[in-house]
Parts: sequence; C-alpha cells; structure tokens
Amino acid sequence: MTATTTPTRVSLRQAHRIPRSPAPALVAAALAFVATALLATGSTGGVQTVVVLTALLVVPGLAVVRPLRRTEPVGRAALVVATSVAVDAVVALAMVWADHWAPAPAAGLVLVVSGWAALAHGVVAVRSGERVTTTGAVRAAWRARHEGTAVRLVVGGGVLSTGVALWAVGTARTDATGLGEWGLLTAVGPSWWLGAGAVLAVTVVALVDRRFPAALRTASAAVLVVVVYGTANLVAAEPRPPWVFKHIAVTAYIQQHGTVDPTIDIYNRWPGFFAVSAFLGSATGHLDAAAPVRFVEVAFALLDGALVYGIARALGLRGRWAVTAAVLFSVANWVGQDYYSPQALAFALFLAAVLVVTTTLRGSPNAIGRGIVGGVGRLLRARRGPVVPPAAPVTRTATVTAVVLVVLLQAVITASHQLTPFVLVAALAPLVVIGVVRPWWTALPVAAAPLLYLLPNLDYVQEKFGLTTGFDPVGNVTAASTSIAIPSLATTLQSRGVLALTAIVALVAVIGLVRLVRAGHGHRALLVLWLAACPVVLVLGQSYGGEAKFRVVLFSAPFLAIAAAHALHGRRWRLAGTAALVTATTVLFVGTTFQAEQANQTPAGDVAAARWLDGRFTADDTLTTVGAFPAIIGADYPAYLQHWGQVASLADTTAWFPDGMTPADLGRSVVDRSHGGDAWFVFSDAQRADVVGRGVLTGAEVDGMERSVAAEGVLRYDRDGVRVYEVARAA
Repeated sequence: MTATTTPTRVSLRQAHRIPRSPAPALVAAALAFVATALLATGSTGGVQTVVVLTALLVVPGLAVVRPLRRTEPVGRAALVVATSVAVDAVVALAMVWADHWAPAPAAGLVLVVSGWAALAHGVVAVRSGERVTTTGAVRAAWRARHEGTAVRLVVGGGVLSTGVALWAVGTARTDATGLGEWGLLTAVGPSWWLGAGAVLAVTVVALVDRRFPAALRTASAAVLVVVVYGTANLVAAEPRPPWVFKHIAVTAYIQQHGTVDPTIDIYNRWPGFFAVSAFLGSATGHLDAAAPVRFVEVAFALLDGALVYGIARALGLRGRWAVTAAVLFSVANWVGQDYYSPQALAFALFLAAVLVVTTTLRGSPNAIGRGIVGGVGRLLRARRGPVVPPAAPVTRTATVTAVVLVVLLQAVITASHQLTPFVLVAALAPLVVIGVVRPWWTALPVAAAPLLYLLPNLDYVQEKFGLTTGFDPVGNVTAASTSIAIPSLATTLQSRGVLALTAIVALVAVIGLVRLVRAGHGHRALLVLWLAACPVVLVLGQSYGGEAKFRVVLFSAPFLAIAAAHALHGRRWRLAGTAALVTATTVLFVGTTFQAEQANQTPAGDVAAARWLDGRFTADDTLTTVGAFPAIIGADYPAYLQHWGQVASLADTTAWFPDGMTPADLGRSVVDRSHGGDAWFVFSDAQRADVVGRGVLTGAEVDGMERSVAAEGVLRYDRDGVRVYEVARAA
C-alpha cells in the first residue's frame, strides 16, 4: 500500500481558502479617509484618537497583506496589524533619521496611499464575485443547530460573561500597594478567583468539545489571555515593570526633539520601537508617552497569540487544535517580555515573518531535506513513508509580496532590537538550505540587514557591552541574571514553577514531534523542531547579562506549543490530556507571574517625585537614592547620563562597604561622583522598606544618612512618603 493511502491517526490539513469579501477593504478605505480628514482638521479628543490609531494599525497592513495566499481570519488579522506597525515604523524612522519630525502630515500620507490601495482591492473583490454571501452564512448556522451549537453558545457565553464580570469586580477591588512576598496571589479576592476560574473552565471545554462554536472558542481564549495578562497592569498604580520608565523617557525624548542622538545610549542607536511609539502617540494627539503603557502588554499578548494561531494553522493543525497551541503558548510564556519594550515589538514581528514564510514561501524539501526526514523516520520506526502534502499554487505577485514583506519586517526588527534579527536569520537560513523556504535568495537580504546595521555600531557595542562573552554556551546559559529575586519560600517555588512550566510543555512537545514523524509527517516535524531549536544561537557567544537563556525560552515557546498540540490531537483520552495540560499550565502561569509582581510595582509617590525632579536636574548634578527609583522618566533623561556614577543608589553603594555604611561614607561617595553641580538625595519610605527587607541596609543606617543629608542640605520635596533634598554646589 502506498504512503498516500495508509491510514493515520494524525490528520493534518491545509487552512481553508477564505473567499475574498470586499467588505474589509472597503471599510478600511473609508476608515483611512475619515482618519485623514480628522488629521487635516486638527481635531482632538477620544474619537480622533480611536479613529486615527485604528486606521494606522489596520489600513497600511491590509493593503500590503491582501495579495498574499489566503489564510484564516485570525492569523490574517494579526498579520495585518503587525504589517501596519512595520510600515508605520519605517515612516517614523525616516523622520527621526532625517531630523524632520512631522507626524500628522506623515500619518495622513500613509493613510491616503494605503486607503486608495485598500479601495482598489475592494473594487477588484466586488467585480470578482468571489465573496461570502449572507445566504451561505444563514445556511451554515441552520445546519449547526442540529449539533447542539446553539445550546453551547448560550450556556458557554453566559458562563463566560459571568466570569468576566466577576473578574472585573475582583480586579477593581484589588489593592496592589504594599504587596508581600506572595505578590498578587494574596492580594486578589475570591471574586477574582471565581471569575478567572469560570473563564478557564469555558476555555477548556471549548478546546475539548469539537461542537463548541468556533467564534466563542476563540473569544474565550482571548478573554483568558486578557485575564492572566491584564490583571497586573490594571491594578498597578503606575506603569510596570520599573525599568519601563526608561523606555517611556526615550519615547518622550523623540516626541519632544523629533530626532535621535546616537551618543546618548544604545536605544538611540536602535530606535525603531521608540520612533513608532512616538509617531503613533503624536499622530493621535497623545503626547504623554506613559499613557498607553498599561495596555501594551495585553495588546502584545493577544497579537502574539493570534500569530501563533495562524502559524499553527499554516502547519496543518485544525481549528480547535490551533487554538490549543495558541493558548498553550500564552500560558507558558512566563518570560515576561510583552511589556512596553523593543523586544516585545521585535518578537511580534518575528512571529509575523514566520507566518508569512509558512503560508506563502514554504515549499517541498529538496534531496537534503528528504534524506534527513527519511533517516529520522527510520530511527523512530515510522509506520508509513514520508507524506509531502502538495504545495498550493502561489502566484508570482504573492511570492514577491511575501519576500518584500519578510524583508520589511526584518528591517524594522533590525532597527528595534539587537538580538531578534539574528534569530530570524538562524530560523530561515537552514530551511533555505533544505528547500523548505523558497526562493532561496530570500535569505540574502534577511541576513544582510542585521549585519549591515551592526557595522557602524560595532565599536559602540564592543566598548559598552562587549560583542561576545566567549564561545561558551554552557557558561552563557548558567550565567546569573542581573535580576535575581530575594531568596524565600515564595521565590523558590516561583523559580521551580517556571522551570516546571517549560519542562511540561517541552516534554509534551517531544511526544508530539515523535508522533508526527511516526505518522509520516516528518517534513512538518522537521520544520517545527528547527523553529523551536534555532533560538539556541542566542547563547553561543553571549550571555546577555544572564538574560540570553530566557530569550531562548521565549523564542522556542510558540513552536513547542504547536508541537505539544500535535501530541494532544486525536483520541478521547487525549482530550482529557488537553484539559489537564491547559489547566495545569494556566495555574502555574498565574502562580509564578502573580508571585513576582511585588518586584514589578513602582509606588505612585516615587513616580511623582521623579517627574518633579526631572524638570530640575541638570547635566552636572548627581542623584543618590536609597533603592530603585525611576530617575530616568522624562524627555530630559540625557541629563542623567552625562557622567560616570551620576545616578547611584545606597543599595548598590553598600557593596563597597562590607562593614556597614555610614554618613561619612556617603559623603565621600558623593564627592567622588561630583562634577560641580548640585547633589540631590531621594529618601523614599517604599525604598527604605525594600532595602531593609532584603537585608541590604538596616533602618538605622538609612535614617542616620537621611539625618546627615537633612542637616547639610535643603528639603525641596516632601510628599507621599518621598523626600528630596538638595545640597547645592556639591564639592
């Protein structure tokens, strides 16, 4: 019997072709023209913000993505958003590099051009007659009533709505101030747990019940992502985590000056994320760079999940199993890189590039690829010969568009983050060699972009950070992170929990890959395996301050989740495994991320004091704080970076005084750092409690140093538990 007729328990199929409906393109064109009119009139307000922002995040991408091979709606919508952001980033980078900042006219130009392109696509779709009809949708709904879909829709929707309401009430009642070692786990109340449990229950049932309405299944998965990712941001008084304030400051700097200065820091040399953030903020009338930060993590989590869903569908998973892969990725991604940061944008664009490759640029393996697959199949005793699914025909227009889009995404990734573009190179280059990605020359511009961008910045990187820490993968993996938590029962359980989370998904992923190979789908298994393994290049020559190993986990997570879904795909007992795996990973995710939340919160009083000081600090001043203080917070942040040791904390300085720190020691430290300006000292009750709790300083030491500073300086600010002293003309 031939391989193509042998039965298999793993049934994979290509994503259904989606009929071309003119409605999205025509609506996008109308949205673009309305947004352009609002920009031209100079109007402001909530309506203008929503319309312009929506148009900038949808219309440019829709015009570019339209010629590609059809994908399912969720992945296609995510790709549209990612492409729109990439187009906006190119425009923003052109303005800041040319030192010509005109966000409103630039946004209008982008919307006019993309609006006309969307209108043209809509007209072509109308004339083709290939579109979804209302009659067809009604007939499909009528057929579904016999399968109990309506009952599941009513019951599932009701439980989901109740869960959302309980979660919202619980979130509103949560007090995130003064979190203990268990973080948010003990801060959220019973109503939150009931609401989150209801959302999880609906999601699990939707994943194991094939008759559950597909739209409600997708909605419940999205709501689950909002619940687990959004809670911490909604209850926080200020943007989180603490290091996000520097990202806010760089964005504010670009908004105020309309340019970048490579001499300031590495962010001004890789400004893609900050430029597009400043562009979107200025175009929509929001000049407060901190305003959107609390919503960004949820937005990136939803976008990443949708892109993973699209990739899973492109790799043959059916609807609910693709949703399972997306949910597993979301609740196993404990690394915490979705916040307002360059790496969050770069990771989303990386997934978008992989989606384009797997849907439009994927071909059949060549002799090398077939040989590898055949050898692995014999090793694992495959039950059937390798099955190569016939590649759907791709037009030349779609191929060229896909290549251009991948290069565009790589260009923006390259200008935004230092590591991510090399992961994309590592992902694509071997796939080109074995013939899975075509045309082969796609790898040339993808590989050239990060290398050409690095050349003019090479001396800076080598001087400030070091290009490599040595070819020592083991040492780079085991290097200690710069953000080690305080040892305690809670942190110990948290660290073991994240390891268990990754280990569980990885173990199930291995089972899924073996199952794929034994069922004859070795080519697909090879592709998923390489995409999951290629991020290891990050630890070959650099520890990245102990963070490289976390980036490996991050970039591997989507493809481990997809492989794990293949292990669950099939018989009834695997449905029980699906429910158990999703439930266990979600519980572990909530437990580990909520526990660590105490380190991610910044007191509102500290933020207010930092903003007050930001307008008074000059380039020759020095700043001394007790612990972590968001000093770099506004557009004037370069003033804090002019000299060595300009900003220091007692928590860091105590390392030089193993026998304890005295006011005299503090005085000598300030003198050593002085550059002729004023010396500023910030004493915060929250910082004091933190350093005392960690055993860095005693309360008596902190209080003694504050009394010494108060005797010598002038109290300039005293509000909400924060006191700022000024010692003029420090010697």
